[in-house]
Amino acid sequence: MEKLISLIKTCMTDNMALFKVKSKKQTRFSKIAIPVVLTAICFSSIGGYANMLITPLAKIHLEYVLLTLFALITSIMTFAEGIYKSSNLLFNCKDDNLLLSLPIEKSTVVFIRILKFYVFEVLYNSLFFLPAMVIYAIYVKVSVTYYIVSIVAIFLLPVIPVVFSCLIGGITSAISSIFKFKNIVQIISTSIVLLLVLAVSFNLEKILMEIAKHALDINEIICKIYYPIGVYIKLVTNFNIQDLMIFIILNVLIFAATIFILSKIYFKVNSKMKIQITSKKKKIYKINANNQMVSFIKKEINRFINSPVFVINAAFGLVLFIIGCIVMCLKFDSISELVIGEGFIIELQKIKSYIPVVLFGFICFSSLTASITSSMISLEGKAFNILKTLPIKPFKIILSKVITATLIVIPCILIGDVIMFIKFKFDLLEIILIISSSIILPLVSETIGIIINLKFPRMNAENDTEVVKQSMSSNICVFIGMILIGITFFGIYQCIKYNVANYLIILFGLIIYTVIYIGLLVYLKKVGVYEFNKINV
Repeated sequence: MEKLISLIKTCMTDNMALFKVKSKKQTRFSKIAIPVVLTAICFSSIGGYANMLITPLAKIHLEYVLLTLFALITSIMTFAEGIYKSSNLLFNCKDDNLLLSLPIEKSTVVFIRILKFYVFEVLYNSLFFLPAMVIYAIYVKVSVTYYIVSIVAIFLLPVIPVVFSCLIGGITSAISSIFKFKNIVQIISTSIVLLLVLAVSFNLEKILMEIAKHALDINEIICKIYYPIGVYIKLVTNFNIQDLMIFIILNVLIFAATIFILSKIYFKVNSKMKIQITSKKKKIYKINANNQMVSFIKKEINRFINSPVFVINAAFGLVLFIIGCIVMCLKFDSISELVIGEGFIIELQKIKSYIPVVLFGFICFSSLTASITSSMISLEGKAFNILKTLPIKPFKIILSKVITATLIVIPCILIGDVIMFIKFKFDLLEIILIISSSIILPLVSETIGIIINLKFPRMNAENDTEVVKQSMSSNICVFIGMILIGITFFGIYQCIKYNVANYLIILFGLIIYTVIYIGLLVYLKKVGVYEFNKINV
């Protein structure tokens, strides 16, 4: 038993942080303080939403519906996040070789894996559910049994979502180990979730009103369909020790059955995934001597596609650009009123006459807020030294990364452009200027990204998320992008205010960004190779 506990403790130390922030000068205090502060911010944000929701429910004495809704939302989020996380916490783990070499049963290995996964999901689930429980206790006079049931619920409500995400994660991993593009489902599902979150955020007030209006019906439907939530709400409103014991025993049995089922496929799936990853690593640096640039571009595209977090971070803004263009075509007045608000100096009618300039500003915003190249050097990781030994000039390698990024960004922007051209019937000069802007602005953004990433590379990251979301280069690029966007929007505003023609505003912006791009390219040629050679892993 002591050996098992020791083994569990060892396995729990890797890849379990909800908020991981690394720094070379990080102290013991900052390791504790930063996650605590981030957790507090998360709790206050979720608590704010819970307070908004319970206010109309309190008026009709249905406060417990808050718990029903948050239990459902957190269960869905736990399930969705569990499928995403299962590949890291269940399959292809770093300590596989160590665990499998130890004299322990295979079922024990599976148990440790699922337990680790379950503990992570309990922590994740608590971020969203605990604030709702506290808000409910503030509004309603609760007894000691409420706190007992709520603590039990924190541990038991994630069980079924974890079980299903384990099984689906196992099945999808087994299937994906056969196919080349195994991350496509994960990318699509995550993008859909993000789009839904945005849609809910824009319609939050209407949604809250509808929930309050039909609260009782919604509560009954959820409690009847999903047994764990029904039991939890029943225990909160009418505590019964027998129901609580049945709830605990049932979840324990479900958890045990999952371990038994997953142990039958776990090792086969894990071995296939390792074979696939190994074969990919062997193929990644096969460069065609006759066409080096094309080979490197193919390599970069393959690296991009095989990193879900990279795809979602870079491509999500581009998808929003296309959706934004479609929405502007369908509901331009509504969107304009939402953006400019009341009391804005430039009236709506005047904005309508500057639609080409509005599109130019939208292209500027979409191009400069997300730079793909700001992570491309860092994502090479320990393989960067191999890259330096290849018989190709460093500047070609750098240029291939910029070209790859623009090949991803520009087609998406052009799709949005064409939609706007057709709807609003731009004249020929405006079309030429907008298309030129759709090429120059991504080139500016991606060149800035590669320069910053060469200057501030992060080559020792444990995973792609640390590089894409938490590295200094990506944060600096966002900051520079926001400065450029602010200056551009201020210039556009002043031009519209003084009735400057559409084509002159776009032409002026295009000339400035072309000059900036030429300057960046000259700088990259002079300094880029030096910074490239200076990087050592």
